[in-house]
Amino acid sequence: MGHAVLAWTQGIPAVPTPAKEYLLRDQVEWAQDIWISLGGVAATALLVVGTLVWYARRPRGPAADAVLAGVLAPVGAYSVRFLLVGRGHDATEWQAAQTALGAAPAGHLVDVVFLGLLLAGAVVWIVRRRSSLRPSSFARAASLMLLGIVVIVVLQIANNRLFDALFPNTQTVNMPAGLDPR
Repeated sequence: MGHAVLAWTQGIPAVPTPAKEYLLRDQVEWAQDIWISLGGVAATALLVVGTLVWYARRPRGPAADAVLAGVLAPVGAYSVRFLLVGRGHDATEWQAAQTALGAAPAGHLVDVVFLGLLLAGAVVWIVRRRSSLRPSSFARAASLMLLGIVVIVVLQIANNRLFDALFPNTQTVNMPAGLDPR
């Protein structure tokens, strides 16, 4: 939704789907694309921070743990990809978002922020659950994180197969001469 909302604020028609947004325009200017990219990153970060505050104040329980795990799953997937591959996102979205923030497009600001959010989530979970944690809790958390990554990958594949056919015209970003966000 974050991507679509920032597109709408710029007058660009967009359709949000479960795994990405589709811009209903043949061409998008680089100055617009960087803000659209930042929308997704910012929405995810705000959702994680809000959930962490809520979780820290909420009574313990399986529902609260499930909400926290669900919000941290995408952040965890991007962080694992960053640690294994060197870049959390496989497109130019994060480089564009970093440009909007005034950071180097080829840097790792968003990767580090997402890794920090994941670690903050883990710390909050451990602090809230410390009286009930056992070694098996960490094994269960790791297996659920892996399951979350699998769900995200399957969701992305299913999303693309369904919606790419419905919205076949992908946008082209008109970048300034000599600027390559990778």
